[in-house]
Amino acid sequence: MILAGNHTATQSGTGMIEVLVALVIMAFAMFALIGIQTVALRYQKTAHLRAVASEFSADLADRVRANIRGAHSGAYNLPQQVYPTLGESASSCFNPANCAPQEVAVKDLHEWRAGLRNAMAGGWGEIAGSVTDGFTIKVYFLDTPTASDKLNPVANICRPGAADPVLHKDVHCFASAFLP
Repeated sequence: MILAGNHTATQSGTGMIEVLVALVIMAFAMFALIGIQTVALRYQKTAHLRAVASEFSADLADRVRANIRGAHSGAYNLPQQVYPTLGESASSCFNPANCAPQEVAVKDLHEWRAGLRNAMAGGWGEIAGSVTDGFTIKVYFLDTPTASDKLNPVANICRPGAADPVLHKDVHCFASAFLP
């Protein structure tokens, strides 16, 4: 009991309980905000990787259009491609004006894939198609899976055997098609 002037006052503790309830509510709100921030950062990273994959796809499409004779001869089709190993140099075709269209295509694919490997974690890609039917470019990269990936219609375009789905659950694919 506390004496305040000539009156006696009792403490009931309701103010302290209100403060504790407010702190608990604020703690739950902070945890929710941290979770939202984490999800936002993950989606931002995925969007960035897809933007990089889109830029590389457009780059290869421009290379194919610039070497239309090589595209007509089939130099950009998958059976004729060899993926460059780490540190392997490109073909010795320094001046595209003095090279055969097939040599330009080999150099284009080598430089494109080396750029993919350097720009993205696990970045690699492939191209298939023809001038008459169009080409499909597929860019693969490592990223954490999200819930919306199962609903992505582009995932059906990518080869299901590109990576073992049990061992590599984080391999994503970005596919685009173009006509030269």
